[in-house]
Amino acid sequence: MKSSSNNPFTNILGPGITEANLISAISKSGYPLQTTIAEKLRSNLYSVQEEWDYVDRDSQQHRAIDILAQKWLFDPKSFDLSSKIRPALNLIIECKRSDLPYIFFISPKPHTSSHLMIAGLSKDKIKLSTDDDRSIYTTDLINLLDLDVHPFVVSEPEFCRSFTKCVRGNKGLEFSGNEPFNSLVLPIIKALNQFYETNIPPKTAVYFDCHLAIGIGILDAPMIGVNVKENSMDLISLPWVRVMRHETTEGNHWIERQNQVAIDIVHKDFFKEYQEKHLFPFAKEFSNLVIKHRETIASNKGFARDMRKYSFHGVEKRLRIKK
Repeated sequence: MKSSSNNPFTNILGPGITEANLISAISKSGYPLQTTIAEKLRSNLYSVQEEWDYVDRDSQQHRAIDILAQKWLFDPKSFDLSSKIRPALNLIIECKRSDLPYIFFISPKPHTSSHLMIAGLSKDKIKLSTDDDRSIYTTDLINLLDLDVHPFVVSEPEFCRSFTKCVRGNKGLEFSGNEPFNSLVLPIIKALNQFYETNIPPKTAVYFDCHLAIGIGILDAPMIGVNVKENSMDLISLPWVRVMRHETTEGNHWIERQNQVAIDIVHKDFFKEYQEKHLFPFAKEFSNLVIKHRETIASNKGFARDMRKYSFHGVEKRLRIKK
């Protein structure tokens, strides 16, 4: 083991502890993975906060999520500084390592985009008036921008509502029950909720940061999907699964309003492809549309033609600023 030039002679390993023991323990933990992912994010121009502090909504104790990363979704050199909306991408990440596989029970793809979290706006819903109906139509931002049909939202990942992790038992491999949910998904959900709450703007705000916040679990472990049929099951190695959960809490929480929350579970060696081919194209389109409709989004109200006739099908192209 190397030693720095100013290291005191008393700063040494105790009896029975070897460098090999330490390397083995470190390798089995999630810390090297966290450090590697954080460095990759910094190289992609994210601002990165490791061990981001949040308050556990159940225990009210301070806890830490592995990584909070943010990237502005606009070019500062050409951005209109008078714009009332600045779009940003935020990743809330927890890293885990295991020699044994995580098992995901694949479920049908949902017919909703309400699992995507947008933070930083004054309201979650936008109201639209129209020319063929006296009604006021209300929707969330993702549906307003027609991003609810984007492949990243509806078709690219596999979805699951229950998953577990294998552990070694007396008779071979067994399932660990709720442990992977409690140690991986639940902390991300709680951190997302904290992120939403801390980015609620003051009531007097007229300029807003529009955060697209994605919860991600990064695994250095085998990821196995299971398609259960009536008399059989198919196993498949999957590098990306979107875990859907229904959440109900007391209080003014994002997950209560949305009911559904989604966490993307991504294999560490797929994370680059996940970003470049899936997340970034969606985030770029999100940014372009948010900037295009910044007045409507900032005011939470707009106008769209033919709402009675077409409702929210292709509504983005019919959007106008409400005079």
